[in-house]
Amino acid sequence: MSEVVRDATAIADPDGVETAAAALYDGFEDDDRPATAARHLTAELLSTVRAIDPEEEEPAAWAAAAGAVWLATHPRQVNGHGRGAHVLREGVRLVFDGNPPESLGRWLGERGVEV
Repeated sequence: MSEVVRDATAIADPDGVETAAAALYDGFEDDDRPATAARHLTAELLSTVRAIDPEEEEPAAWAAAAGAVWLATHPRQVNGHGRGAHVLREGVRLVFDGNPPESLGRWLGERGVEV
């Protein structure tokens, strides 16, 4: 779990300035379970983000959670070119059925990521 959350957080917050995204990673930093073994991966990640950001005002954390789910479920489809946008787009499509919270949708749009 730690690895996919770390990688997704680095994609969503490459400069490491978003405190909610950092808090998400901190919550899973020592979690050595294989991400594929987490029975309720999506629910667990979203529950953690919801506890960190109940007002949904920290879109990088929500993006990181969605990205972590996608990385965990599609490890062989990750490539270097356009990796960040691809992980975020596909993660949001997977986790939010293509209908992300308003702040996340706006945040993605500002980064040129269409869902």
